[in-house]
Amino acid sequence: MKTYVYIAFLLMTMSSCDVQIGLIDQSIDADTFSVEIFEEQAANAPAGYGAAYTDYLKDFMISRTKLDLKNEGADIELYGKITYFNTAPVSVQTDEAAALNRLNVTINVTAINNKNADQSFEQNFTQFSDFEAGQDLNAVQDALLEDINEKLSQDIINQLTSNW
Repeated sequence: MKTYVYIAFLLMTMSSCDVQIGLIDQSIDADTFSVEIFEEQAANAPAGYGAAYTDYLKDFMISRTKLDLKNEGADIELYGKITYFNTAPVSVQTDEAAALNRLNVTINVTAINNKNADQSFEQNFTQFSDFEAGQDLNAVQDALLEDINEKLSQDIINQLTSNW
């Protein structure tokens, strides 16, 4: 019987709480966005990566913000370039062979906010993902880019919402 009273009390307490769940972009002064295809300027970037990242960013922003995608005349216009795409060893084992390699990607993003120019910016964003040195980059590249693309897209949204 005590258990039922405790559960009832808990439910009444929880139902009286004023819980507000908001979108992460409440500070963005805009309703729509557009994204131009990212240019591939990095020599090592795989063919088509700029277009693939552009599609990823559009989907990411649609699913995580209140902004609607618009082809022309958007409140926020995003332009970008893939400027760096490279792998490098991260940690060295005792025999001086790399234990981990790191895929690094840098993008340059220009965001133009047509409703509030103070929220416009141009900035480089860099992210990475590590993989075992014994693995072939081509075999793990898709998974690495999925991780990197998510981090880069979150960085862009964070910059759009920071208003600093």
